[in-house]
Amino acid sequence: MNIIETIQHGEEEFLNLTKLVKSIDEIENLKVIYLGRKGKIRDLFQELKDLSDEDKRVSGEEINQFKNRISEYLTALTVHYTKTIEPPIDLNTFDYSLPGKPFLIGHKHPLTLIIEELYNLFRSFNFTVIDGFEIEDDYHNFEALNIPKWHPSRKMWDTFYINETTSLRPHTSPVQIRAMEHMPPPLRIVTIGGRCYRKDASDASHSPVFHQMEGLVIDENISLSDLSGILSEMMFGLFGKELKIRFNPSYFPFVEPGAETLVSCPFCNAKGCNVCQNSGWIELGGSGMVHPQVLRNVNLDPNKYRGFAFGWGVERLAMIKYGIDDIRMFFDNNISFLDQF
Repeated sequence: MNIIETIQHGEEEFLNLTKLVKSIDEIENLKVIYLGRKGKIRDLFQELKDLSDEDKRVSGEEINQFKNRISEYLTALTVHYTKTIEPPIDLNTFDYSLPGKPFLIGHKHPLTLIIEELYNLFRSFNFTVIDGFEIEDDYHNFEALNIPKWHPSRKMWDTFYINETTSLRPHTSPVQIRAMEHMPPPLRIVTIGGRCYRKDASDASHSPVFHQMEGLVIDENISLSDLSGILSEMMFGLFGKELKIRFNPSYFPFVEPGAETLVSCPFCNAKGCNVCQNSGWIELGGSGMVHPQVLRNVNLDPNKYRGFAFGWGVERLAMIKYGIDDIRMFFDNNISFLDQF
């Protein structure tokens, strides 16, 4: 018996079997017998390997047509039994008193929450909230901030270059330069939630993309005590308790003197815990008095004006406030994490 005769005999057998079908389950069984991975159609295709090329072409077309006829017949049979076994819904029996399905309400992202808090805080301190460009030229990114091309400190902020003179900003400090170029002193400004980019490997405390806040005050007779007072009020506004501020000497090209800013741990009252690594203090970021050369670069007289600047990551503040131990959680879009806020 050749393949053509086998198909004719198989189709007669198939039609006889469909007359015995009485349920959806029996239709599914027929699908497995004929169209399954080890079904009769597959067996027919296996027989093609022993035929000549021309016979393979002719017989292959016949098998495909046979397969399509079976598939169409079983589909029509399924539709028929579905309509017969499952009658349409009677709208008169629907219970309209059942409660509707609730709509899921989204939550504000924790970074959005902390940015809004910082915005309200600094507005209450009479700061002007401004923003700048995420793509900056070399002058505002580095040169005006006392970071010349030849200086090794530039590697601290090495970033993503678009060309030789333009790059994604590695910090929000260019906003300070542009503000001093266009706003005469006295001035007090802050940028909150500015996106920055650095070539950092992603880990629990670093990300190549992060958000930064940065503040600047320029006036006559400004000192570090003014900086300490502003930061103390800011910490009280964020954490709702009096916190101590500590300055550890550190190097930043655009401030002199420069310092790492530390705050007494709000979770253990500076007694030592896992958040502050049992030191009693949490490091926030850099701060200091604006370098005289930076003032000269924006045509301000350093003998008349002084100022202070501070800046750190918004993620760092959110991690401290909400007890988050991995910065990557802010960017993962994990619903179970975001639902907590």
